[in-house]
Amino acid sequence: MAVDTLANITQDEIEYARMTTLLKSELDWQSREVGARRKGLREGFAEGHNKANLENAQKMKTMGFLAEQIQAVTGLPMETITQL
Repeated sequence: MAVDTLANITQDEIEYARMTTLLKSELDWQSREVGARRKGLREGFAEGHNKANLENAQKMKTMGFLAEQIQAVTGLPMETITQL
């Protein structure tokens, strides 16, 4: 019975199955690539945000703000602020 079924598969059906498999592979690859880019963007944004907070904290400290005020504005840990 399996031999009869295989004998009835057309070349178009074989080509359709091949193209579907290729398309699925391409979509899987693209979704992994997009995920990696998103992760990189999130990490870059977080790094930039942290750097800006440190710079602002340093400026605020120079201007005479209290450590508690700096922490309230920047969200940095008190230990980091006292080390500036």
